[in-house]
Amino acid sequence: MGEVARRFLQAIRLEREAFVWMDFNDRATGDALVLVAITQVLMFAGFAGGLGSVFNIGLWTLLVRLVLAGMVQWLIYSGIAWAIVRYIVQAPGQYSTYLRFTGFAYPTTLITLAVAIIMGDTGLIPFVAGFAWFVAIVARGIEYESDVPAPRSWVVAFGALGGLLIVDAIFSFSPIT
Repeated sequence: MGEVARRFLQAIRLEREAFVWMDFNDRATGDALVLVAITQVLMFAGFAGGLGSVFNIGLWTLLVRLVLAGMVQWLIYSGIAWAIVRYIVQAPGQYSTYLRFTGFAYPTTLITLAVAIIMGDTGLIPFVAGFAWFVAIVARGIEYESDVPAPRSWVVAFGALGGLLIVDAIFSFSPIT
């Protein structure tokens, strides 16, 4: 896990070395999956005020649903970003690499939790604060993986986020309803 933590820190600093490692290391996809799951557990713990009783089946069911929803959103976001690059921008890139850098960017969404707690609000400001860094990491990954210029990679990263929000609204992946 030390290597994953080091690569995560490199990714949040937008260092090229992290993206090169993700590109050539197949194991990084599993590491990204673990980061997504851990992020969702921490989100749950923050918003639910902790895990509560081990015997409270409702909380554990909600936790599992939240983790699965996060994983589905991770897969969909990566797919939308990849599809935009591949079919609209017409640049090369592998979906598996998109999964990796999107998964390594995912923990930065915990900023949403911190801002929501500080502000006492779960509206637009925490969402924007939480996803700004996420989008920056994904844009840097797109720039590396698909050799897309920075302005275009930002448009793709934001476009994929917009696409995810549309898909999320249509199918209501949110387990907290």
